[in-house]
Amino acid sequence: MADAMPTPPPAASAAPARRLLAALALACAAVPAGGAQAAPLQLADALAQALARHPGIAVQRSEIDAAAARLQQARGRFDWLSAAGVHHERTVRPLGDSALVPPDGLTQSRLIATGYQAEVSRLLAQGARVGAGLAATGNDNLAPGAARVQQKLLELRLDVTQPLLRGRGSAAGAAAAEEAARLELVASRYALRERAAQTIYSVLTAYWTYRARLELEQVAASSAQRSTALLASIQQLVDAGERPRADMVLLRADAADKEAALAAAALSRSEARDALGRLLGADAAAIAALAEPAEALPDPLQHTLPEALPAPRLAAWRSAARARRPDVQVLAWQREAALRQLAAARNAQLPQLDLQAGLGYAKVMEGGRHYGFLDQGGRVQSGPSVYARLNWEFPLQNNSARGAAAERAAQLAQLDIRQRDLDTAVATEIDGAARALQASQAQLRSAREGLAWYELAVSQEITKQKNGIATLIDVINVESRYVSARVTALQLQLACAEALARLRLATGTLLAGGPSAAAEPDRYSLDPAALAGLGPLALAPPPD
Repeated sequence: MADAMPTPPPAASAAPARRLLAALALACAAVPAGGAQAAPLQLADALAQALARHPGIAVQRSEIDAAAARLQQARGRFDWLSAAGVHHERTVRPLGDSALVPPDGLTQSRLIATGYQAEVSRLLAQGARVGAGLAATGNDNLAPGAARVQQKLLELRLDVTQPLLRGRGSAAGAAAAEEAARLELVASRYALRERAAQTIYSVLTAYWTYRARLELEQVAASSAQRSTALLASIQQLVDAGERPRADMVLLRADAADKEAALAAAALSRSEARDALGRLLGADAAAIAALAEPAEALPDPLQHTLPEALPAPRLAAWRSAARARRPDVQVLAWQREAALRQLAAARNAQLPQLDLQAGLGYAKVMEGGRHYGFLDQGGRVQSGPSVYARLNWEFPLQNNSARGAAAERAAQLAQLDIRQRDLDTAVATEIDGAARALQASQAQLRSAREGLAWYELAVSQEITKQKNGIATLIDVINVESRYVSARVTALQLQLACAEALARLRLATGTLLAGGPSAAAEPDRYSLDPAALAGLGPLALAPPPD
């Protein structure tokens, strides 16, 4: 009776539990038919697909179109304006009852007025408005007892309106809105570059996470297979009467635990796959069929940082990042636009005092057709008519202009706060990413050393157990520690890859270009092969 195996508790029912956990693992790892034949997903393809289909990038591209449209609207203030018109009026007035009937027998007067006019005008960037116009009018007057009078007037006018206070100058006047819109367009193009950099960082970390979760699942699968194999071999010894049946309790518990770990790893891997698929802009069906990563986790120990980074190197990274990072450029251009808008709002608080001046020529004709002005002879004045006038306008409370200026000042203050905060963030992000990479690399070196010793310890413990020196619990414990060490090493390798990507993002080196790309900030180049290392950070380090 000593060899009798005790009855396990209901929760430890081995066969149903294994079937349930295996079904869960298969459900989490399920892929559509044909998915196994899909080519592995290359990192370059994942990055290209994300840059082409990520919703955030599509939204930012549409924002560039909107900013370009706002600039076009602002430039519309300086379009040439044209106007034209033609008129014909016939006015008849009867004579009063007491009026004498004239010899011609007419008892009503008749006035026919005809004419046309055309003009063009344009607002200049300095605030002045220029214009020219041509107006022709004619009157045909037939009154009782009087001779018929037909007189026509043709006038050519040139004029200019120059603001003396409000609206004067291009910096704060009419051109301020256009300049602010142009700067906002540049800022939106840098924002697209920033969105692309953030997308690349997200895809990098998601791709490496998917790869690590896949390898962790493989570790769990191999551990479960070894546990199942050990269980089968001991079962044979028990059936042969060479081992006590009680040994199977611990082995079955260990096998169930390993199968549960495999199911959890499969679920974790499917979650990483879904996260990457969403970043690629794929639909649900495409995400379910997403291929496995083709590239292995980068070896971070090939791109190590010294344990103590020299201050000159960190300072150089910070300085270069401030000039290279697109989010810094976005704020800088937005601040320039806000300065233009604030200057224009302050200018709008001034009174409207305009000087208008103009000159004109006139030609007078008599007789002829109603609209025959240009082709008829007449008298032209010997010198131009001139005029000059001052117009003044100012709202006594001026609440609208004062409120607009206060709003623009508050917006500029917000940008200044964000700029100072981002300047601090650049330094802290670089320092934090560098420290994280250094710590992860140091931990990974220790973990790999421990992993090599654990691998040796497992083989030794199995040998000792066969020789009767060690027990099954000893073998299982060492095996569990070995699996834990493998998991830790993979997690640290992933942490190194994420810290390296974070450092590249913080220093603005994920995308090629930088200040030299200022002419077309929304155009960028990418070298996927260089993303696994330090890239430009390792090419030309400053002197230590």
